[in-house]
Amino acid sequence: MVNKTNKDEKPEKTFNRNEEKYRHWFENDLTGDFIASVDGDILECNPSFAEIYGFKDTKKAMKSKISNFNPNDWNELISRLKKEHKIKDHQVWHTRPDGKQIHVVANLVGSFKNNKLIQVDGYIFDDTERKNSEMLLKESEEKYRRWFKDDLTGDFIASVDGDILECNPSFAEIYGFDNCKMATDWNISQSNPFDWPYIVTRLKSERNIKNFQSWQRRHDGMRIHVIANVVGIFNESNELIYIKGYVFDDTDRKNAEDELNRSRKQIKEILDSIKDGFIALNPYWNFIYVNQCAAEYFSVEPEDIIGQNLWERFPEFGNKFETAFRKAMENKEIQHFEASGWIIKDQCFDLSVYPSTEGITIYLRDITERNLEEKLKKNI
Repeated sequence: MVNKTNKDEKPEKTFNRNEEKYRHWFENDLTGDFIASVDGDILECNPSFAEIYGFKDTKKAMKSKISNFNPNDWNELISRLKKEHKIKDHQVWHTRPDGKQIHVVANLVGSFKNNKLIQVDGYIFDDTERKNSEMLLKESEEKYRRWFKDDLTGDFIASVDGDILECNPSFAEIYGFDNCKMATDWNISQSNPFDWPYIVTRLKSERNIKNFQSWQRRHDGMRIHVIANVVGIFNESNELIYIKGYVFDDTDRKNAEDELNRSRKQIKEILDSIKDGFIALNPYWNFIYVNQCAAEYFSVEPEDIIGQNLWERFPEFGNKFETAFRKAMENKEIQHFEASGWIIKDQCFDLSVYPSTEGITIYLRDITERNLEEKLKKNI
């Protein structure tokens, strides 16, 4: 049997079949297809076009003008089509008849007769969701960029080797640079050659480090103390590729702390060197300082009773000394008296109690030998 070839078909039948095929594609295309006049009248459109612009059906859509969705843009497109004949990937905001704003991407082709534009064939895609996401992302990036730039903490991103890839003005200022450009030409590992390899090693296992304190040197050699939070950025192979850090210049506080510690150490050395006992109590009767001599009277180490309550640790004080101590604490009156048999039988102490806004201080002096000498003199 011989198959019938296309040559055997009548031209009208071939044309009808092709037209039906085109109509099927046109009706079912998810892209909004349309044909419009130069003035913007919708001459023909598919269901997707009607849906994009909020029409109930194509009949409703064909009673509208696409030029009304954005008049200025349509006029510009017509001017361009007259010169360019077709336009690809044109992005624009349209206002639907129901007032809803949509963002569309369009491909447009001009149809000409006698070199005159007579109609426009268009293919529209509703891009609103992507455009809104893009705008939100851009807004978020701009917000981050403003935060990054204005943050008083020194923010930076560095390579594993320490090259500064990006930083904010505060970082540049902390390390003595005039601007970020100068800072990004620097390597942060130069600030402390021992710290950076240690940080990199820790990040590979811990991934982030909080409150890392370090003495460093700025690019001009000035010594600064910084507190840093650093985070490792890893690739898909779990390799450390970047380091993001947040640095705070803590030099003034650290210097003040060191000076205070030196002063405290000096005071402690002085108080521990004297032969008399010295005790400081806060308003809640807790030990805040005990020198070595006083601790020896109690047969304890100073750190063993720091923070403990006087009356709970040494209840025997409540019988012999509570009245004098409370008078000094509550009435702000200096108390001076002698006491014997307090810790060791026949041992005698001279006590002076001084009030202050932070509690009371007690000076203890062992006068046992002096009293014995006075008794011996009386007996002679």
